[in-house]
Amino acid sequence: MKTSFIHTLYFKMAAGLGLILLVVGLSYTIFASYMLQQINQSSLQLINHNLALNLVNDKKIVHDGKIDKKAMKETFMQYMTINPSIEIYYLDLNGNILAYSAEPGKVKRNSINLNPVRQRIEKPEQLNILGDDPRSHETKKSFSVTAIPDKSNPEGYLYVVLQGEELTKAINTQSQNTIIYLGGMVLTGSLLMGLLLGLFLFYRITYRIKNLQENVANFVSNDFSSASTSGFCVSNLIIPDEISELEKYIARMTLHIHKQWSALKQQDNLRREMVANISHDLRTPLASIQGYLETLTIKYDNLSDNDRKKYLKTTSKQANSLQKLIDGLFELAKLDAREHQPIMESFPVLELVYDVLAKFEINTQKKNIKLNIISETDNPVVLADIGLIERVLDNLINNAIYYSNTNGHITVSIAAPEDGSLTVKVIDTGQGIPVEQQALVFEQFHQAHTPERKDGHAGLGLCIVKKIIELHKQKVWVESKPEQGAEFNFTLAIA
Repeated sequence: MKTSFIHTLYFKMAAGLGLILLVVGLSYTIFASYMLQQINQSSLQLINHNLALNLVNDKKIVHDGKIDKKAMKETFMQYMTINPSIEIYYLDLNGNILAYSAEPGKVKRNSINLNPVRQRIEKPEQLNILGDDPRSHETKKSFSVTAIPDKSNPEGYLYVVLQGEELTKAINTQSQNTIIYLGGMVLTGSLLMGLLLGLFLFYRITYRIKNLQENVANFVSNDFSSASTSGFCVSNLIIPDEISELEKYIARMTLHIHKQWSALKQQDNLRREMVANISHDLRTPLASIQGYLETLTIKYDNLSDNDRKKYLKTTSKQANSLQKLIDGLFELAKLDAREHQPIMESFPVLELVYDVLAKFEINTQKKNIKLNIISETDNPVVLADIGLIERVLDNLINNAIYYSNTNGHITVSIAAPEDGSLTVKVIDTGQGIPVEQQALVFEQFHQAHTPERKDGHAGLGLCIVKKIIELHKQKVWVESKPEQGAEFNFTLAIA
């Protein structure tokens, strides 16, 4: 199912980046506005820190060591009209406001805090000292102050607010326009540049994830086929990152899944073939048993004693064949379930080979097959489960007799020990196994294609051989050429 664009990782990362840039831009604008105000106040204090003293001297507010209140009043009235950017106040020694250059009702404070005033008089070079704004209960502004009539004999203070209410309004209006313009430019530029760079970087990251997701979806939709695994490749990066590591592990995982899926499909095909083979192998003896028993039931009185014995003998033979098939199925099921674990013991393998071959003398005589034993070492001793290895030899020799031609040869060869193990070979002179079937001969119910099928051979023997050798953690394989017989090999650990 295709993911909506707004639900994609790329969109979420882009939206997150846009939100971050927006917050950063707004924070920068607010910080810039605050710093602009601080710089403006510092500049006013630096330029006008002697303004109050200059007003006293220029306007002759102090005359003959005394305060000229008439001159002070004229100064207040003059500056209220000519220069409303500053506000002038006359304070007593307790900070009470006695006179000011403002219209009635504008001044909201009756007194101000004198600590900043004294600090300014004592340290005139220090900047960023803010005092109370008589026109506001909350605001503090930069100011200039001087003691009058003089510092040594003060009767009060001339307190000048350097950024009056009118100037503040003008500055605020201009600052708002400037901040809106600059903030808009900064935000727009930051967003555009950040988004473009961010979107490019995010694309470089997310397209690999998107490609990986498409490959996985394609792998699933194509029934876990090997063709779809070709899309899984690791990015060629100088320094691998988490995504390239993820690509590597997913490539390995898909290959493993494909192998498992192929094995399951092959196993499913084998099960289908098994059902067909079991049906055939069970039906043949059962049909024969049923037919002979029905004949005996219906025509019992009309049959001679020889015919009755013949029918019963045939029925018994088919029952034995059916019993062998069922026993093979049960044994294979136990080996698959690992219910039978090998009981390891030391024994001479050559003696076991002689014992097993002795059991098949009658069968080989019927086809005039000669049995041979070749050993490259004297009485080798191996470590294995003697009962299970006997079953391996039984199945291999029985298989060799089954597929060998009349007047053929079967040879059991024991090679010299090498790397802690020896190899046992069962060689026949039968029809051989085609190359394309050699990899399948150890699978359940597999049989080589023969001109005619013989009863009682269900194709379980070699599969049981493989399971038993695997339980011993050894190897089994076949070598064969068409019409030149087959050579089955398995290894055993040296005791």
